[in-house]
Amino acid sequence: MIKGAILGFDREAAELYGPALLDAKNFLGIQAVTCLGPGEERNAAVFPEARIYHGLEELFSGETDLDFALITSAPGQRARCARRALENRLHALCRPPFCFSTTEFDEICQAAQRNRRIVFSAQPWEHSHTWRTLSEIIDRQLPGQTRRAEIQLLSPGRERERGVTAGLGWQAFSVLLGLVRLPPLTMTARLGLDTAWSPDTAEDEASFQLHFSGATGIIHLSAAAHAARFSVRLAGEKGLVELRGNQLFLDIAGNTPETVTLEDDLAEGFERREWLLSELLSFRKELEVPDRPRAGLKNSRYCAKLLRNAGYSASVNSSAVPL
Repeated sequence: MIKGAILGFDREAAELYGPALLDAKNFLGIQAVTCLGPGEERNAAVFPEARIYHGLEELFSGETDLDFALITSAPGQRARCARRALENRLHALCRPPFCFSTTEFDEICQAAQRNRRIVFSAQPWEHSHTWRTLSEIIDRQLPGQTRRAEIQLLSPGRERERGVTAGLGWQAFSVLLGLVRLPPLTMTARLGLDTAWSPDTAEDEASFQLHFSGATGIIHLSAAAHAARFSVRLAGEKGLVELRGNQLFLDIAGNTPETVTLEDDLAEGFERREWLLSELLSFRKELEVPDRPRAGLKNSRYCAKLLRNAGYSASVNSSAVPL
């Protein structure tokens, strides 16, 4: 068993991560919880044997036998928490978004390199049947080279408090990058429905257009929908792929159009219990072979860059920003 601590454990983190961590207790044990916000001590009661701390320094001085830290603090605190964990020679398992600029991302990676520890971005949706199916379609190049990719991610409101871009942007950017598989060149962003965007306002709606070499990506996010919805549309020179919920439509040249029902729906949540458990297993495997090439950061640097430049583009009348 590898032993770890949780840094920040608000109600949302407790609801999403608590059940999966209990399922993983045979190979991943939570020894301590650091409460960094109001009410978090009550949430930590799900781990009755864990020691409770009320600050990072208190934790690091009190615990000397930990292997990793799970970073689930408030988004704005995660980069600092990850760096401090790494500086104390703990591996960092981070809930995204765990940084909001390439500067923060590079500082985290440098801390990991200095201390010979790893950073792992938890992206549990990659264990869903939906994501595996979409990835296989791209691997087999069924629609040909992607020319246009559209993603729509709607939520009934959990992200309203901090804004839909901070709440869902990382996931949407990661999905788009995983489908297009090209580095983005420029982006435009509109955050909210008002003409003048303010960084002090938590927006309900956000739209992005990304340009790649030979492809365009469109993303629309909403935290004001009546229900959770997730859809994807991929167009290439060989055909069209559309996903709505768990219904996958394929219209590929030389084949009869067909509709396939998938086992799950990403609209149900990007952090479902069974997907999180699989991601925790992936993290454990990453630690077991220290010299193999690392996959834990996935496309995190681009996600951080896109989050940073989304605000900049919105602040200059949604102008195109080079990446």
